Amino acid sequence: MLKNKWLYAGLFIFLFPFFLLINLNDNASDIANQNTNLEDVSNAEMEKVIELNPDIFPMRIALANRYFEEFNYSSALPHFMHVAQNSEDLELKSLALAQIGWMVHDSGDTITSLNYIEEALSISPESLLAKTYLGIILIQQEETRKEGFEILTFLKTDPTLSNEDLEIIQEILSIYEN
Repeated sequence: MLKNKWLYAGLFIFLFPFFLLINLNDNASDIANQNTNLEDVSNAEMEKVIELNPDIFPMRIALANRYFEEFNYSSALPHFMHVAQNSEDLELKSLALAQIGWMVHDSGDTITSLNYIEEALSISPESLLAKTYLGIILIQQEETRKEGFEILTFLKTDPTLSNEDLEIIQEILSIYEN
């Protein structure tokens, strides 16, 4: 009887990791297949998830950007602020600060907006979004127009710039060329 007990224990110790590995692989593939496309999730559903998980920064950014695109700045701002104040991901923090800067600019406070955008650039100096916002804001001011023009002209050469963004920059430059 004792011999069988040791045999079973040995088999268990030998086979358990094998079955565990198989089970973990199956679970991992199930999880991989359950990735949620945020385009299929409503704003209300995202708000509920964020309420339960306040530090789910990528979802906060996705939701805030939805509000931002709708010009619903009062709903976007708390999400961008939370990310800017709490995220350790420098790219997300920079993006949030740049978006806050643009919303502040839209409200008419150029000086404060530039502070946010410059902070975004200090965190992520290569941020296309922050550079674009900076160029657009500067080109609109008589005293900084040349600097804004130079920034936007330089951005046109960036190969990572989307065609849509390139068209916007070219349109802005054509307005201020003379």
